[in-house]
Amino acid sequence: MPTPRKLTILAASIGLCALIALTLLTGADVISATAAVVLGAIAVVLACQVLTVMSVRRVDGKAMRIDNRVKRYETELADVKAVTERLDRRLDEIVELLRNRELKRDEDLQAILISLGEDRLTSLPQRQEMEEMVHELLPRLEAVEARAEAEGKA
Repeated sequence: MPTPRKLTILAASIGLCALIALTLLTGADVISATAAVVLGAIAVVLACQVLTVMSVRRVDGKAMRIDNRVKRYETELADVKAVTERLDRRLDEIVELLRNRELKRDEDLQAILISLGEDRLTSLPQRQEMEEMVHELLPRLEAVEARAEAEGKA
């Protein structure tokens, strides 16, 4: 499809040729001056109509290309939206799994702390019993050592 610049150059050349032809025909008294002016006006109007039709077709072609581009972008946008929704659902699943894992970890930590607390509570009486046994055994041990030393010296 020719560009508007090429069409303008073509119309100007044809118009110039038509003007020269009308001038020659008027000079040779083949047609009257009034008829030449009317034919020239008709030629100008026809040229304007042709340029208008061509520019409308060009604008229509551009509008079609823009429309196709918009449809392509809408399709891509719909694809991106679908992927985004899928990712959003997956992220929700991951967040739920992380929350469940965190609850499980908290429960495990609570169980460990409770177990440690119970162990500590049960270990206190055992420690006291062991201290009492040590206090009971120390004098006996000293007595045994003293006897062993006395026998060793004797």
